[in-house]
Order: sequence, then C-alpha cells, then structure tokens
Amino acid sequence: DKYQRSLAETENVRKRGFKQTEEAKVFAIQGFCKDLLEVADVLDLAVDSVKPEQLKTADKTLVDLHEGIVMTRTVLLKTFKKHGLVPVSPLGEKFDPNLHEAVFQVPAGPDAKAEPGHIMHVSKIGYCLKERPIRAAQVGVVVDS
Repeated sequence: DKYQRSLAETENVRKRGFKQTEEAKVFAIQGFCKDLLEVADVLDLAVDSVKPEQLKTADKTLVDLHEGIVMTRTVLLKTFKKHGLVPVSPLGEKFDPNLHEAVFQVPAGPDAKAEPGHIMHVSKIGYCLKERPIRAAQVGVVVDS
C-alpha cells in the first residue's frame, strides 16, 4: 500500500513539474511579445495612412512600398498566431476591467450604437498570449447619461 502511494505521489510530482516547465516556456516570451506589439501597431498605422483611393492614382513606388508593408504585417500576425498570441477586438462586448482599459466614456443616447456598460469604440486592440491577456484593449465605453 505504501509503495503504491509513493509511486502515485512520484507520478503527481513529475506531472506538476512538467506542467510548470511548459507554462514557463510559454510565458517566457511574454516580454518579447509585448515589445513586438508596438511593431504591429506601427505597421497598422503605416498601412492605414494610405487610403485605397490614393493607391489607385499613386506611382508604382508608393504602391510597392504599401504592398510590402501589408505583407510584413501579415507575416508578423501569422507568427503571432503560430505562437498563441491573438488579437482581441472587443467592439460591442460588455466592458471588463480585467481585459479592457477605458480611455474615454460616451453618454448613452437614443442613437447610441451600444448599451451602457458596453464598448462602442476600440482605440487599440488588445492581445492575449495562450488566453492570458498581455495588453488590454483601449476602448471607449457607453455610460448612462
């Protein structure tokens, strides 16, 4: 009986150690991911700075540059996804201070696009690493007027 208990305890310790090691591996890259989020934000700003109608009349150099930035952003986002870093855009969801950072409030009115306590604007999307938030989404929240 003691032998089986010792064996079970040894197995439990081994499983806990393995789980802790795996978690440490995943979250060791958290700081690096946070730094790369700034790169993703800058790429988004660069892509959004050129309107589609401008590309129709722009010279080939600008079109090629824009296309290169779009491709770079796409590769970066695929790499994020590959490592479990996913964007969170909570438009229309109920405000959760654990996941969202309220940067402004909008009074509720008859033409409001969201209910009080819900998010009606996303200034900066948030990100989660393996379901753990690493950057809160910066949002505008509807409040009772």
